[in-house]
Amino acid sequence: MRKFHKIYVLPGVFLIHTFLLPVQADELDDVAMAMQEWQYNRLFNPSPAHRKAEGRGQVFIYDGLTDVTVNQALDHHFDRIQNMMFTRTVITDENGEPEIDPITRNQLVEDDGC
Repeated sequence: MRKFHKIYVLPGVFLIHTFLLPVQADELDDVAMAMQEWQYNRLFNPSPAHRKAEGRGQVFIYDGLTDVTVNQALDHHFDRIQNMMFTRTVITDENGEPEIDPITRNQLVEDDGC
């Protein structure tokens, strides 16, 4: 299934509505990589428009980034921390590779309670 996101912006809140469409297996990896790159660029290189929105209190929800990326963002962009929320953060091993659940074979993610 191809995952699409429709983004809604409300004063101080960023909502992402996700819906799925059928895709080939190799397309799924491309879509996931593009989404991860987009979020990474938004996190580390926000445009002037994004910075202005953050100045008005907008919060952006980052989904599925690695714990290494999240920690790097928190260390280097502490001044923007009130405008960031992280969900389904992927847990990595000492080599920076995603840890895999031995039973389900899925990537391990932090349980953020959301």
